[in-house]
Amino acid sequence: MKVAFYFLIGIALIAWAETTSLAFAKTVEAGDVSTSWIGTGEIHELPDGEQVIHGIVRGVLIVRHFKGESEKHVHTAQLVCSIRVATNTKNDQRTQFGLCTVIAHGGKDVGYGQFKCDGGLSECEGEFTFTHGIGGWAGISGTTPMFNRIIFEKLEGEKARGVGYAAWPNLTYTLP
Repeated sequence: MKVAFYFLIGIALIAWAETTSLAFAKTVEAGDVSTSWIGTGEIHELPDGEQVIHGIVRGVLIVRHFKGESEKHVHTAQLVCSIRVATNTKNDQRTQFGLCTVIAHGGKDVGYGQFKCDGGLSECEGEFTFTHGIGGWAGISGTTPMFNRIIFEKLEGEKARGVGYAAWPNLTYTLP
């Protein structure tokens, strides 16, 4: 009898702990976010019209909060991403993978994330996932749709420079 009682108490405590931690999680709808970015990298030509590009792109995120008429405001954050782009000109396909750092509020809040997108040679659609953060973004998580375009121009040898843009139509994330 005592074992069943303690078992039920244990189950109740576990259920309470799980719902309590979820109750404190806060979903943030940051709004419409976009950036233009520039970067450098290397282009590696492969057989059959394929290329692999490794690069670093940097930009300034423009965050437009849109909740309520009185709460509309704009702020910025720095963005740095290490990216890999694989293209196939024969099939008009592109796949991108990026590891990014977002630095906001004078460096007080730093978020880390990654993106993967697929598309044609001009624009790529996919998802951005926050993996972790520090400061006010400690414990940040969440996945949100994004699209981007980056074009690398070959300079000398394998060196290249890139320009482009990215957009998150409704950037959403969760904080603990």
